[in-house]
Amino acid sequence: MARPQVGVLTTYEERVPDHIRRMAYELGFELARKGYVVITGGDGGLMKDVAKGVQDAGGIAVGILSYELAQVPEDHPYHNPYLTVEVRAEMSYEGRSSIVVASSDVVVVLAGGCGTLVEVAMAYNMRKPIVVLEGSGLLADRLRQMFPDGYLDHRRMVKLRFVRSVQEAVEAVEEALGR
Repeated sequence: MARPQVGVLTTYEERVPDHIRRMAYELGFELARKGYVVITGGDGGLMKDVAKGVQDAGGIAVGILSYELAQVPEDHPYHNPYLTVEVRAEMSYEGRSSIVVASSDVVVVLAGGCGTLVEVAMAYNMRKPIVVLEGSGLLADRLRQMFPDGYLDHRRMVKLRFVRSVQEAVEAVEEALGR
């Protein structure tokens, strides 16, 4: 039986506080420790921290690389040396985002920006469980304000699950997967 796959929707932004970087690392580590395959967009920034945590736990970190990312040299800040698997999607950032979301059984939002917001909307439309790690900054800390009832629209397809710690995020993932 295939391992459950958890998408971590986050940012390529390199300038984030150290405690958020540690949170990203811990999330990757704990998800891998539980046996989940972790999928990201494969960039640098917090995606690199997530993948490093996965690698250090002996797990599988999959990066879905956009056309632009597949071309970056190893010394580029967006290069992610911690990926176990690189899927070269030969698509734009937006195109690869659909693969990240569609390939995930559940997604966790950690920080994030506009691209993450697009991925959240995709996950909602695909009826994927969405866990939001509040306290991780950027978009994750604004989603409750943007969607106070936890739904993105009137269809009420998927309710955002807001959590305050990595441990709660992992528990919410397990609950969403029925484990």
